[in-house]
Amino acid sequence: MLVDRHAVGGAVKHRGFPWLASGVVIAGILMVSLGKVLNANHLLLPPCIFRSLTGLPCATCGLTRCGLALAQGDWRMAFHWHPLAVLLILCTPILTAWDLRRAWRGEPFPDLPDSLALRLVTAGLFFGAWALQVARGI
Repeated sequence: MLVDRHAVGGAVKHRGFPWLASGVVIAGILMVSLGKVLNANHLLLPPCIFRSLTGLPCATCGLTRCGLALAQGDWRMAFHWHPLAVLLILCTPILTAWDLRRAWRGEPFPDLPDSLALRLVTAGLFFGAWALQVARGI
């Protein structure tokens, strides 16, 4: 844990660790590395269990192919495979910057918002992405 030697009111201020930013960087490195290995070796991945049982794509169907397309830098195909994932990935620089700022200032993670409207919008986005996947037969 980093310690700020500039005492505020006689107390030493401890800085938090940027967990979110670290996770984004590690996930990005793993995604690109795994994508390059899978693309280079033409490895097949196991099929979706939900789709095997129901014949319908699950809400996350297309994420692996989206990640593989992103590993090759093909944003258009990534958006084709899973539009919501690409939109979330485009938000990661903002979240990473926020987390680094939060950790530098020593601020705790905020509580999750207790908003029914926010929950309904989030659920609507996920169900909308799933309905799109079902309609397109991905």
